[in-house]
Amino acid sequence: MGIHSSAFIDSRAEVCEDVEIGPFVVIEAGARISRGCLVHGHAQILGSVEIGEDCEIGHNAIIGANPQDQGFDRRTSSRVRIGNGNVLREHVTVHRSSREGQATTIGNDNLLMVGCHLGHDSVIGDRNVLANHCLLGGHVKLGDGAFLGGGAAFHQFVRIGDLCMIKGQSAISQDVPPYVLAAASNELHGLNVIGMRRAGLSAATRQNVKDAFRQMFLNGLNLQDALDGTLDLTWVPEAQNFIEFFRVHSKRGVCHP
Repeated sequence: MGIHSSAFIDSRAEVCEDVEIGPFVVIEAGARISRGCLVHGHAQILGSVEIGEDCEIGHNAIIGANPQDQGFDRRTSSRVRIGNGNVLREHVTVHRSSREGQATTIGNDNLLMVGCHLGHDSVIGDRNVLANHCLLGGHVKLGDGAFLGGGAAFHQFVRIGDLCMIKGQSAISQDVPPYVLAAASNELHGLNVIGMRRAGLSAATRQNVKDAFRQMFLNGLNLQDALDGTLDLTWVPEAQNFIEFFRVHSKRGVCHP
């Protein structure tokens, strides 16, 4: 396809020679697009947006627009940073950071389906799937290998752990620990056992994660007592990852069963 004649590419943008760009695309000054990328028609890449190799930007996607923060100063110098192998489908929106010198960040090999939104200063890890119309508020942190169902919405400052699965249409305003199933309004429904199995976690590892889940949620202990009770036990790295999630200060609290 090459570069369509109707596309507008600012001379100060950096676009690798093999990037394919569709009709009526806008790429502003400061954008950097690496090799192997495909930008579909009517997409807009605004300002300081870095896109890694082999990414696909869907029709009418808008990457790098100003954050939806009423106190934001448009003169703030911030950016969006996108890794390699990501697919952002039609009408995806990703807003730049609201903080000087900072970035809204997407890792590698993620799929953001139609109409997803990433608010300013969100940080997404690797190999995540966000189904249609997932909405992430500002400062949301998402780990690796998670699946977020269609229409799920996440409050600003929420943390979402590795390999969790969120049911579609959920409304999440508290942190979601790794490896769990979450639904509705901040409800946990056990562990994502199938997801852990598909990710290659052994039966012994899955059992150890179950033990950690029981320690944190099902033994009738408060948070500090539950954490203290983990110190004399042996945990595989995945179970330790689950436990450490609770040691990090939470601005929103943590979802419970």
